[in-house]
Amino acid sequence: MSKADENGMLNESGVAYAELIRRQRRLKKMSQEELGSLVRVKKNAVGAWEAGRSRPDVSSVPIICEALDMSLEEFFGVRDKERADKGKSGITQDEKSTLLRRFSLLNAYNRQVILRQMEMLWEMQTEEQQPRKVIRLFRNDLAVSAGTGEALEAARGEEVFLFADRIPGKVDEIICVNGDSMEPTYSDGDQVLVRHCSAVRPGEIGVFVCNDTGYLKEYRKDGLYSHNPAYAPISFADGDAVRCIGKVVGKVEEEDWADQESYKTWTEYRKNEQ
Repeated sequence: MSKADENGMLNESGVAYAELIRRQRRLKKMSQEELGSLVRVKKNAVGAWEAGRSRPDVSSVPIICEALDMSLEEFFGVRDKERADKGKSGITQDEKSTLLRRFSLLNAYNRQVILRQMEMLWEMQTEEQQPRKVIRLFRNDLAVSAGTGEALEAARGEEVFLFADRIPGKVDEIICVNGDSMEPTYSDGDQVLVRHCSAVRPGEIGVFVCNDTGYLKEYRKDGLYSHNPAYAPISFADGDAVRCIGKVVGKVEEEDWADQESYKTWTEYRKNEQ
């Protein structure tokens, strides 16, 4: 199809479908009404094709070609027969003709069923071919403690890789949990996913810093609460410098981790797709 034909009214050779149908119909000494009867459409549909107001449905093309003694290659303007027979799909032109012909014989409901099944199969095939998306995150070793609090040092850690389909939305870094004050929700050694923000809502779990000490707690209006009843709530005085680092949106499970090779495979795939 011509690149200049944005509405799909020209075939690949740049010939208008309107002119092609009109010329072939006249060569066959056939009226619009006769062609419409063979294709099972009304006369005004054929008129619309020949006026360039519309083009035939793909399911009608094999019947039109048969009625007008045209090949599918001629209709679609494929100049190179060998290219048509050995295209990227690996389907020959004869096979395409057979598929289109059989599809055109189905009723409207069954055509929709076939199209939906094709979409599902295509999605499955695409998923099989596409590697899993992998993202990079910074894993901060010293950002927070879920015990009584530890003095924060300059952030240090390493870059790690996670499968994106395992991550609940936007995540900015991973922070390790130290202590048992948030059990059973989070345990000592868990690695939590943190989305940076300056405040969290009451009932949400966040990472907080008060006077250079870090905490992983549930925020409530009257203080920071642990989930382990052995720990008392933490409240702050008016002069305390308290700030929120971010909201905890989950924790990293064993199956979430990816490796650098998986990340390289994903980035190469994305580069080739662009």
